[in-house]
Amino acid sequence: MKLKLFFVVALLSSLPACSERSDAAVPRGARGRIVDSSGGTVALGIGSGNAYSTSRTASGAISGTISLQGTPRDSIVAVGRDAKLCGDSAHVHETLTNGTSLANALVWIDDISAGKPFPDERRQTLTIDRCRFEPRVMAVVTKSTINVFSKDKVAHGARFFREGAEQPVETIHTVDEGQIVPSEKIAAQPGIVEVRCSEHPFARAYIAVFDHPYFAVTDAHGAFTIDGLPPGTYTVKVWHERLVKPVEQRVVVGPNGASRLDAALTF
Repeated sequence: MKLKLFFVVALLSSLPACSERSDAAVPRGARGRIVDSSGGTVALGIGSGNAYSTSRTASGAISGTISLQGTPRDSIVAVGRDAKLCGDSAHVHETLTNGTSLANALVWIDDISAGKPFPDERRQTLTIDRCRFEPRVMAVVTKSTINVFSKDKVAHGARFFREGAEQPVETIHTVDEGQIVPSEKIAAQPGIVEVRCSEHPFARAYIAVFDHPYFAVTDAHGAFTIDGLPPGTYTVKVWHERLVKPVEQRVVVGPNGASRLDAALTF
């Protein structure tokens, strides 16, 4: 099944009978400035609230491409300190595109409580390179260890804010190139965690923590795949950091079938 979606100022596409309309996508921040959301970070409502259990292996999948309609917008902010390393000014890539393909979009299945096993590897690395966090958007399962790895010979103060929290759940200080600091606090619970740097206010990253293994982050070509899905009807959510809240779509996966979800966002 192939679904063509166009999330514009309002959701305006004509959809098959198995689909439902979602709310309009709206801009999160203004050009030229970094906006901190209230309560610490954006709230995506990640977390089913149900205990996840594994079932027999399934071969259903949802794949597609997330694209951008309109002109990409990024922030230009003064670096201030450490300009020799970070550059005289920072072109903050909040919207990373390859043509119209949109990278760093988070895609996940909402409210799923059973399916494929969790990944064996539960350790990911957040790198600090030239005063920026890489990857910009990361997705992990709960109880993963996050290694904070600095490539910079300057001090950084990475602070990790879980959605709805005014105080960071973790603060990690690095002071030299090659330093690695692991943390089990960052991904202890499901939710979206916004990463900021106390020394370089323009630096941002997002770590989405899930209590199930059905999620993906779009690559440089805007592509994603979520596999191992049992047959059924699913709510798929798509979020980019310039959206206040995710957009969503219902998708049907048949027995041993593959469905496709292509979406165009504007913000």
